[in-house]
Amino acid sequence: MEFLNPGALFGLLALPLLLIPYLIRRKPQRLAFSSLLLFIEAGESASAKPWGRIQLPPLFFLQLLLLALLIFALSEPVLSIQPTNIAIVMDNSASMQALEDGKTRFSLAQERANALAGELGAGGKVDLYLTTPTLEKVHAVPLSPSEATAIIGKQSPYDLGEAPIDYDHVLSQLARQHKYQRVYLLTDRPARGQSAAARVITVGQRQANFALTAFDVQRSSLVNARLEASVEVANYSERDEKIKILLKGNGAELAHREIVVGSGKTAAVSFDGIADHSSYQAEIANRDALPVDNRRFAVAPVSRNLRILGITPRPRELESLKAIPGVQIDIIAPPDYDKAERGGYGLEIYHFATSAALPSTAALFILPPESSSLVDLGAPVNNVTVSNWRDPHVLTRYVNFNLFRPAYARPLKPQTAGDIVIDSAAGPLAFASERQGVRYLTVGFDPFPYLGRENLPMSVFTLNLLDWFFDSRSGKSQATGEAIFLGKVQDGDQILLPGGKSLAITPGAGFFGGAFYQGIYQLHRGNERQLFARNLLDRGESDLRAPVAVAIGGGSPNGDSASVLFSFWPYLLIASLALLLLEWFLSPRMAFVKPERAPPRLAQRS
Repeated sequence: MEFLNPGALFGLLALPLLLIPYLIRRKPQRLAFSSLLLFIEAGESASAKPWGRIQLPPLFFLQLLLLALLIFALSEPVLSIQPTNIAIVMDNSASMQALEDGKTRFSLAQERANALAGELGAGGKVDLYLTTPTLEKVHAVPLSPSEATAIIGKQSPYDLGEAPIDYDHVLSQLARQHKYQRVYLLTDRPARGQSAAARVITVGQRQANFALTAFDVQRSSLVNARLEASVEVANYSERDEKIKILLKGNGAELAHREIVVGSGKTAAVSFDGIADHSSYQAEIANRDALPVDNRRFAVAPVSRNLRILGITPRPRELESLKAIPGVQIDIIAPPDYDKAERGGYGLEIYHFATSAALPSTAALFILPPESSSLVDLGAPVNNVTVSNWRDPHVLTRYVNFNLFRPAYARPLKPQTAGDIVIDSAAGPLAFASERQGVRYLTVGFDPFPYLGRENLPMSVFTLNLLDWFFDSRSGKSQATGEAIFLGKVQDGDQILLPGGKSLAITPGAGFFGGAFYQGIYQLHRGNERQLFARNLLDRGESDLRAPVAVAIGGGSPNGDSASVLFSFWPYLLIASLALLLLEWFLSPRMAFVKPERAPPRLAQRS
């Protein structure tokens, strides 16, 4: 027999308190008697022994038994056999990298997992699972304890947030489908409840922590070459802290700032006019429990110019963009799109044109001739007036919408999630959306040709949209786990991981899905190099103060063990309290006095 809640057994230490009601003497009452001679000897005996001999009625022992059974029920005793076929589920999310007395939580979980495998004996079988990025078995066939120990030692946590898993359902389902006698979950989250088949083993304690929650490097605008960096830091502790932030470029320190962050709050700091580097890193200098979220990475714009590919049957209108500093544009006719080499462009403009599928490059759709997966088109309207616009937004800054009146427009009907940036009484005029980090903008009017001061409201809007697309190519990073778009893969292409390992890319692969660690990923294609930043963006992994508990229900999927008393504890509690009240209030307290012979001298007097 074992106990799922052994802490309840400490309640046995409180059983002697049941004697207190029997040690409390009742308050004396004044009674009139004709003679006190019969009480003389009894009074002398009572004064000689103040407490006397404790006389316990049979009801006391019944109460003692019921309370003992109640405590045993709360400890959830189960009758079980020694398991020989188990599954070990290891939490390998980012928070398992937190330090506990110099060891990571994951290394503590590995030690516990090795101990579980060692208890099975030579004939035992073990299946090993990891929770992140999805719950998945590490190996194909069951392992012996020695094989399991070897594989457990090779595992490591990812820089990923834990996937949302209903452990109560999933662990029970694993035990039922694979006939596991036990399924052990090793995690840093506390457990709320256990069952005979599913057990949660918690490693780690509540700790204070700091974290970088945002880091961007960008140019202030298309025509301004100065670089700006912004950093956001969070304080997951119970007191205000002074935090030092370092800014590095290609590994060399560029600047540092100190900022006071309130308990449970975030604060931001910026760095202006930083030097050009291919990659940047922000870092917290303070030591805390989780080092992985003290760093963030960003990639600067690869060029100060915005290369545009224009697809239009009216090339003269797009030619006007060459008058804008920092803009390079190549123009092709729509029929030539499939034949053109489209690599290296930061923006594609579809001017009275559309594409069969959404491009992998940021795209501007201007009066597309037919509906797309982004929008449907409404009926044409003339001299449309803007009724509403999103503010603040890069696309609407400095635009005087009282003078912003397109001569011809087709209202949009959005077909996907996004932002309506400019609206009119007839319908939206500008709709922005983003998919897998790629920005798309559809406008129901023609902002070209670019006329500069001759049409100032429309020219300001044009510069804004170019800045908006240019900003999307800045150093903003994406979350770890998000795929890296590779484009057209050729023989010899390789991707360099943050740890320095180089992987060959299989021709035909459009994405790299193994970005499980934060840092800078480098795509090498011939003599070209493209950088991608990936960061831990899950704030729940950084807050180590009160992780969400894993709730496990009772019951045994395999039927090899069962709780014998837990379901009856409410009735035992009610019965114990009822008997106690009955004895205390209704049953009169009897004085158990040992009968004695009358004194001879009293007999003579009688």
